[in-house]
Amino acid sequence: MANKINRKCQGCAQISDRENLIKITLYNNKLYINPSSKILGRSMYICKNVNCVKNAIKKKRLFSALKFKNFEEISCIETKLLEMVSNI
Repeated sequence: MANKINRKCQGCAQISDRENLIKITLYNNKLYINPSSKILGRSMYICKNVNCVKNAIKKKRLFSALKFKNFEEISCIETKLLEMVSNI
């Protein structure tokens, strides 16, 4: 039996199994939505929920959790995340 890996959602602060969350990774000054978890680097997790994504955007969690200040790239990733969770 494999151990479940738990992570905290940056939108709602709930702890959940990593497989139930969306992983965003900073690698070589570029942000990736990283569903396979194959890209290593500074990462954060968000629930697959519109309210959590909106809350993380409102509280600027991508800036603080990833310690990344490229506003254009963060804005692009935020838009992609909203589209992704709207379709779930």
